[in-house]
Amino acid sequence: MRTTIDESGINKSEKPSSRRGWLFKEFDDRAVFYLGLVIAGICASGWFLFPYVNGFLSSKEGVLGALSFHECAFKKATGLYCPGCGGTRSVRALLHGHFILSFLYHPFIPYCIIMWILYEGSHLLEILHVPHIKGMKFRTAYVWTGLGIILLNWIVKNILLIYINL
Repeated sequence: MRTTIDESGINKSEKPSSRRGWLFKEFDDRAVFYLGLVIAGICASGWFLFPYVNGFLSSKEGVLGALSFHECAFKKATGLYCPGCGGTRSVRALLHGHFILSFLYHPFIPYCIIMWILYEGSHLLEILHVPHIKGMKFRTAYVWTGLGIILLNWIVKNILLIYINL
């Protein structure tokens, strides 16, 4: 710990910077674990309630019936797929249990799900005091890997679009 004195004469303690400190200054892995559990609960409740509200959502009077889905603005302007193209289809395929199809639509979605399961699972095992298990720590490499997957997917899909018209 390093102690500094500000202009008003108050001592302030600073932790030395870490490799991951540039992105999240005061990053608490346990808080992210609990946030992940809350998000999982919201998704699970939506999963169970979907059959009851599906008719309302898909009818013309319903919420989604009022929305008309147009072609992607990026594709319309450039003629190329956008970096997020296939994300919604990937989530839908994943929810239906088609893991390979989900990966083919957009590999970033299965990557996020796998990383979330590993992160949440390791913290849950740490909380349950399983010997020699430490909660997975956030690393910026996970973010860069995800961005790399998105970029690579975008490049491959557009190469296939241009040369094979797929």
